[in-house]
Amino acid sequence: MALLSVTDITARFGGFKALSSVSLEVGEGELVGLIGTNGAGKSTLFSVATGYIPAGSGSVVFRGEDITELAVHQRVRRGLARTFQVPREFSQMTVFDNMMVAARDQRGEKLANLLFARGAIREEEERLAQRVREVLAFLNLARVTDELAGKLSGGQKKLLEIGRLLMLEPSCIMLDEPFAGVNPVLIGQLCERIVELNRRGIAVLIIEHNLAELARLVPRLYAMDRGQVIASGTPEAVLADAGVREAYMGGVI
Repeated sequence: MALLSVTDITARFGGFKALSSVSLEVGEGELVGLIGTNGAGKSTLFSVATGYIPAGSGSVVFRGEDITELAVHQRVRRGLARTFQVPREFSQMTVFDNMMVAARDQRGEKLANLLFARGAIREEEERLAQRVREVLAFLNLARVTDELAGKLSGGQKKLLEIGRLLMLEPSCIMLDEPFAGVNPVLIGQLCERIVELNRRGIAVLIIEHNLAELARLVPRLYAMDRGQVIASGTPEAVLADAGVREAYMGGVI
């Protein structure tokens, strides 16, 4: 059984049909890519799967549970989380604080605990701070721990986005164009971190326009065009598919 299963999803914006009977699956601990030209529906599909946009029809199933009607935070609690094309860091907060606020189910969020469980809150904050330091070290961001997040480079912001996802303890992460606007050196670092996360058991679904990097990174690929999945399989097979080649460059990739 797939970890994430999106089946016959449709989505409309007014009279425009953004998704038309789209289906895809991500297995437990799998690393999968999703490609398509601008406007193909990739980011819309991410938004439907994670609850930011309601599905017109179809279903989203995660760990065997139908989550089609669940809110974003309920899906996150179950282990499904995403990034966006443009990083959404709190620019006037430090990298450390950006990570701390991302942690789920903090005791200090409840007034009663602030009044009567200060010791437990302090212990939890110490544990979370240690977790933040471990994640930042893993992402090679330890040296910018105390920097304002708004001053990071584009690649560092993408790494920070992944770090904030990790504070949610997900089992499946959906990355929307993680390489966009990132220099080649940091793209290499991002790829290394994504592969390592996947080795640790986190399933990853990646939207990316950098076909060469994505083909080297993922064992399996989906291609979309005009709101539909038009091909799936190994990167070599998908990129050689006539429909995919036509959608991208009139028959030439």
